[in-house]
Amino acid sequence: MKSNPIVRSKIRHHRLRGVFILAILILAGLSSYWYLFSRQVVESDDAYVSGNVIPIQALVPGIVSSVNVDDSMQVGKGQLLVSEENNLTCMKMKREAASLAEAVRNTKSLFAETESEAAEVSSLKAQKAKLQEDLSRYKAAEPSGAVSSQQVSDAKQDLLILEQKIGKAQALLRKAGALVSRTTVSDNPRVLEARAEYIEAYIDCHRSSLHSPVDGYVADRQVQTGETVKRGQRLLAVVPLDDLWITANLKETRLSRVRTGETVRIVAQAYDDFAFHGKVISVDPSGGSTFSLFPPNNATGNYIHIVERVPVRISLSKSELASHPLRPGMSVRVSIETGNYRSLNVLGSEVDVKGKSYSTDIYAEEVKKAQDEARQIIARN
Repeated sequence: MKSNPIVRSKIRHHRLRGVFILAILILAGLSSYWYLFSRQVVESDDAYVSGNVIPIQALVPGIVSSVNVDDSMQVGKGQLLVSEENNLTCMKMKREAASLAEAVRNTKSLFAETESEAAEVSSLKAQKAKLQEDLSRYKAAEPSGAVSSQQVSDAKQDLLILEQKIGKAQALLRKAGALVSRTTVSDNPRVLEARAEYIEAYIDCHRSSLHSPVDGYVADRQVQTGETVKRGQRLLAVVPLDDLWITANLKETRLSRVRTGETVRIVAQAYDDFAFHGKVISVDPSGGSTFSLFPPNNATGNYIHIVERVPVRISLSKSELASHPLRPGMSVRVSIETGNYRSLNVLGSEVDVKGKSYSTDIYAEEVKKAQDEARQIIARN
């Protein structure tokens, strides 16, 4: 009995549909495997903009007399940000200046005293030499009766007393000399101590005015005029926007081909039509959970394995940042090109601290001015 052509057609249709579905599943599986394990691009949307946020803290306690900046304002290095009332600290500086001047004059007095004691010793030694000559003459004249034995005895006693005076004068000379030995007025310990206290008071007085250590933008202002602040209290922050990088948290399963030096395409949500270009400059030496409040402890047996994420640091072009500014905390998507991973160093790092946000010299200038003022006080006295 022959089957119905319509039935055969339906059976053939069902078989073809099954084959088609199977082919789609196989293709989807292969595509998934390629996307997850074989392709030469590693992507992640768990990435954000990072940068140095410079905290501005109160360096001395006091009352805020003026706040000269506000959030989002651009500030230059050395620009005045916050001022505190400084009457007490400046009075202390003046008192230490007087103490330094007094120390200089007392030290000069010690040098003069040393010279005086040295002169006294020389005078007593001269008297001793004269008395010894007189005693020699007395002894020579005593047999002839020209000089009495009493006179010879008195000369001997005077010589003993003079030697004791010389010993005392030499002791006083050593005492005075010990206070100024191998020093000058400017590097005498008393002057150096007073000088250090003056410089400290000078710095405290001038640190009641807070200046920006770097170029950047003001953020997170917390201080108000009239507020009493403590030493170390955070007042605001300065954020340099020309020294930023990307931190991408990649799953450990995607790190096998990520190397320092690989090129990266970066798309920020703020600029959908613009792509930044950077490169991998380091892979952090530990996962995020290592420094968490409760790091994993596998040995307890009470441990649930999760895929760890490892921070990868990616550089940003300064020229691209200038035309398309980013801010720390912004979200981005990164695509890392890993095609030439075999030729790159597995553990290399190109992170450096040459950026302007890593150092400042405004405090060195502050100390230099204090030292100059101290030298002038020493010279005047």
